[in-house]
Amino acid sequence: MKALAEKKAVRVLHLEDNENDRLLVEEMMRADGLDCEFTAVQTRDALEASLHQGGFDLILSDYSMPSFDGMSGLAMAHEMSPKTPFIFFSGTIGEESAVNSLKKGAVDYVSKQRPHRLVPAIRQALRNVADHALLQQTEQKNREQAELLDKATDAILVCDLSNRIVYWNESAERIYGWMKAEVIGKDMVEVLFHGKPPSQIQEMLQSMDDRGEWIGELQELTKDGKPLIVQGRATLIRDENRQPKSLLLINTDITERKQLEEQFLRSQRLESLGVLISGIAHDLNNALAPVLLGIDMLRGSHGEKENILKTMQSSAKRGADMVKQVLAFARGSDTHKTLVHVEPLVKEMGKIITDTFPKNIDCQVKLNRELWPVSGVPTQLYQVLMNLCVNARDAMPEGGTLTLTTENVCVDKDIAANHPDAKPGNYVCVSVADTGTGISTEQMEKIFQPFFTTKAPGKGTGLGLSTSLGIIKHHGGFLTVHSEMGRGTQFKFYLPAVIEALSTTTPQEPSLPTGNGECILVVDDEAIVLVIARTALENYGYRVLTAASGLEAITCLAEKRNAVDLVITDMLMPLMGGTATAIALRRINPDIKIIFASGSEKEAEEVRERIKVDAFISKPFTVEKLLTGLHKVLAN
Repeated sequence: MKALAEKKAVRVLHLEDNENDRLLVEEMMRADGLDCEFTAVQTRDALEASLHQGGFDLILSDYSMPSFDGMSGLAMAHEMSPKTPFIFFSGTIGEESAVNSLKKGAVDYVSKQRPHRLVPAIRQALRNVADHALLQQTEQKNREQAELLDKATDAILVCDLSNRIVYWNESAERIYGWMKAEVIGKDMVEVLFHGKPPSQIQEMLQSMDDRGEWIGELQELTKDGKPLIVQGRATLIRDENRQPKSLLLINTDITERKQLEEQFLRSQRLESLGVLISGIAHDLNNALAPVLLGIDMLRGSHGEKENILKTMQSSAKRGADMVKQVLAFARGSDTHKTLVHVEPLVKEMGKIITDTFPKNIDCQVKLNRELWPVSGVPTQLYQVLMNLCVNARDAMPEGGTLTLTTENVCVDKDIAANHPDAKPGNYVCVSVADTGTGISTEQMEKIFQPFFTTKAPGKGTGLGLSTSLGIIKHHGGFLTVHSEMGRGTQFKFYLPAVIEALSTTTPQEPSLPTGNGECILVVDDEAIVLVIARTALENYGYRVLTAASGLEAITCLAEKRNAVDLVITDMLMPLMGGTATAIALRRINPDIKIIFASGSEKEAEEVRERIKVDAFISKPFTVEKLLTGLHKVLAN
């Protein structure tokens, strides 16, 4: 306060009729280092005129004067300049009057018999004014910051070290649907994830402990349970002693953006399917041919039935897998990361290239049989392979060699330093190399731009390299490219390996679970499915009832309500679909267990939002899948 006073003179309005006392006060203040400017008044009019002029830092007043009294001066000052501190300096003020003056608004009183108390009292009064002004400035700044945070489009929240929410801005109210009063003091996991935190939460907390910050995508829920995808940024806030104090979260709603990205990815997948559809149809025909031939052979065969049946089973599975692969690739329904083995993806890609690409393109596949697994989305990784291979095909209009290679790679600090997106660690490297025309230096600078293409109008949406690069980055990896004009191009993408997921033990073939006389109602409009399901279930210890439609199933359950333990129903049936059937069955028996069977997981997810089912089995299913799923539901 003293340093502040030395920078700016203290303007004092002094109500005093004794000139000697006024000079004494001025000298005492200057002697103590207070630079001051005095305005002396003795009458009511002079006091009023000075107060009207304003700009005073302090008012000093005698208590009693011949023409005016200090209490009247206090009242006038309190009305005209309420924020200016008022101190009585008098030799006649009594204890009772002094207390009364404090009640009326004076900040202090000093007796002229004890003048040494005056300057400390003045300093304290000036300090209180400065502190009050600073407090007001701080409060105003806090209000402005709070208003600014409320105007932000991002959800901003602060949690204590126990993950209890202590701040929740207006954008968070808009994005999540929770009002501030509803969430303050509640656990963050309960509010944002309804008590079921994703795996990224543990990753976030670990990153906070290690680095004090975390950035990534989170799948959250609104108040009414609507899924939400956010780009989250978490920062650990520390106090003045560098000790953890709280957690700041800034979440950006990217749900709509992710939906648009998925639509764009899907359009590219459909474009790729158009290129490959002839090869897929060829493969599917090859898969179905042994089944059709096998049926004719079985009619007259007696000794080779076992081999023929194995061939038919293998071909049928292959056909079913191809259909699933086409559906999954076209829809992109798998958006959650799982443990992925890259080798089968590359192997299948090599087969499709051989069947689909021009015959003057020789495809070579070189696989590492001990390849590490990665964490990823199979459909998206397959799309990266597809994009790179289609580009390689287009780069070899006169034919050439397309080589797919996989290997385990350890990236050290020196290698990582040469690639902005790379971090030291273990990676699975996939290479797509061609012997085509190569990429010019001018084109190399543009190939990763979103809409750059060297293709003619109507020949596709572009090179797909921007999409591929985005997918690889999303998986925590990086991509490199090397090209020479006239000698070909090699793309390599690196995916972080999940070495800890490897097991040194070889899993044993599990035995198929059996039933214990439970009664199963199977509902399907395909007669052959009912026959095969009945035979399989009865062979493994179940009693089976069948219904060829939803109406038959309702009639059957109504007649044998207490006898049926579980219902397996197809989802797509004429007249009455699986959803309507399940709803009707639950009205008859609310506790009946229901398993949906369908060839579309997307449709199953949509149904789950409307009705609670106990499990889902994808069609076509094997006996193992049927028995395992059935046993799991009955055991719960």
